[in-house]
Amino acid sequence: MSVRRRVLVIGLDGAPFPLLRQWAEAGHLPTLRRLFAEGSAGVLGSTMPPTSGPAWSSFATGKNPGKTGIYDFLYRRAGGYVFPPVNTTMRSGASLWRLLSDAGLKVGVVNLPISYPVEEVDGVFISGWMTPYFATDYTWPAGLGEELRTRVGDYRIYPAETFSERGAEGFFRAADELLDLLTRTTLYLMERNDWDFFMTVYFDVDRILHQLWHYLDDDHPWRRGDRRDGATLAAPVLRYFQRLDADIARVIAKAGEGTSVLLMSDHGMGRASRFVVLNNLLLELGLMKLDSDLPTRLKAFALRRGLTLRNVHRLADRLGLAKHAEYKNVYSFDGVLKRFFLSFLNVDWERTRAYSYGRHYGSLFLNVKGREPRGMIEPAAYERTRDEIAEAVLAYRDPELGRPLVSRVIRREEVYRGARFEEAPDLILLPWDDADIFYGLSDFGSSRIWDETYRYSGMHRDNGVLAACGGAIARGTAPARASIVDVAPTVLHLLGQPVPDDMDGRVLEELLDADFLAANPVQRRAVTDHGSGADQAMPQRDYSAEEEAEVLERLRDLGYLN
Repeated sequence: MSVRRRVLVIGLDGAPFPLLRQWAEAGHLPTLRRLFAEGSAGVLGSTMPPTSGPAWSSFATGKNPGKTGIYDFLYRRAGGYVFPPVNTTMRSGASLWRLLSDAGLKVGVVNLPISYPVEEVDGVFISGWMTPYFATDYTWPAGLGEELRTRVGDYRIYPAETFSERGAEGFFRAADELLDLLTRTTLYLMERNDWDFFMTVYFDVDRILHQLWHYLDDDHPWRRGDRRDGATLAAPVLRYFQRLDADIARVIAKAGEGTSVLLMSDHGMGRASRFVVLNNLLLELGLMKLDSDLPTRLKAFALRRGLTLRNVHRLADRLGLAKHAEYKNVYSFDGVLKRFFLSFLNVDWERTRAYSYGRHYGSLFLNVKGREPRGMIEPAAYERTRDEIAEAVLAYRDPELGRPLVSRVIRREEVYRGARFEEAPDLILLPWDDADIFYGLSDFGSSRIWDETYRYSGMHRDNGVLAACGGAIARGTAPARASIVDVAPTVLHLLGQPVPDDMDGRVLEELLDADFLAANPVQRRAVTDHGSGADQAMPQRDYSAEEEAEVLERLRDLGYLN
């Protein structure tokens, strides 16, 4: 009698392996300690950049952003220099759960970031972060949300509090409530539905580490002058992870014996102390030009005097308007505010060679004629201009810091490939200091080229975590140069499915039991029609104006916009 194969994936958004290993080895996280010891554990490489938008999209498809078309949280809308948020209808490539459903397997997906609108699968689906706050169509089947309200509780995707020192107690209480609700929902659906593949994502891990990294980092600049003991500061963060560890144990137990369990994160986390406003650097280098009309000159003067969107947002924080459901009363006016503050509306595009939008690493786009709506670089001059811009940003030394801001410039063909390659940034800038984070999501959100971070003290790193245990997983192994695009092929193989040959990822054979591999050699299948059926993106659906403003608000909640 054959044993049924099952795979459980537990996502811890933003969790870094070194931190989890440290706490596990110290005995604070017994579930993870057992998982690491009895199976396989190591780092999992993220996408470029290591942010949730491209990373979870590449996890879902096993493909690099050059094929999915998701390079960040935002994209440039055709015909202008406006950058709305992405959603799943803009993602190319069949998802893991689509492939499994089409193969007749039962699936469950809960709280996955960047998964709205939801897909109609053979099972259940609940979208996660970047779902509009007031959306009612965030589940499949459609009536699942109401069922959860009556059987589990008032299900919600977002927490009720944003961190502040004076509101720390309420912040952690809200985090605990959301953790409990997500775990109870996960357990309910695992019991309610038959499944072969199930995954749930604890996204609040990312939010807590973003906003409280300085509680864990004794050398963080935010700790200067803070007389509180480091262990005392770290205690509430550790306590949250201990509760999470206990909940992970409950989810794994519910999956049952013989289930292959994969625990993963989409990227890691580390110190953040400065952000670099790349568009301001482009102005400084003469690569971007402003209009010369009187309104633009007045806005530029006001910017230099500190009248910026960043300072408006900081004021909102100080006035207590940054609570989750309240601060949109300020932030939702950004479209109006841009008419009063310096923005891309004031750029002289016919004299501008480069611009930036995107976050973490410096995503830099050339203003190419025929590609951009008001491009000025002739296609024949593309390579020469790109080389000149790369040389200019590498040569720049900040007078205040006394050092460069950029350590390396990567050309897009070095990291991306695929049918949607042309949507990629032309250059990607890596920071001189890992604690420097490039920002290009808010045009000219600050009056300076770099400024100290606020609202968050931690930011993403290239490597997350991958741990595996149970079922067909070998004991005492470690992933070798594993990437987030490798997870989908590995899940497919564990469930007896061939791996489509258009996936960039590989089956992580080093994690698998030798007898299992011998009996189940990896199979690939040719994908001959890349433009129809399961490999085609859903019909594109833009967010409404209200949804767009609200989703951008979620990004600001984590400090992604300033």
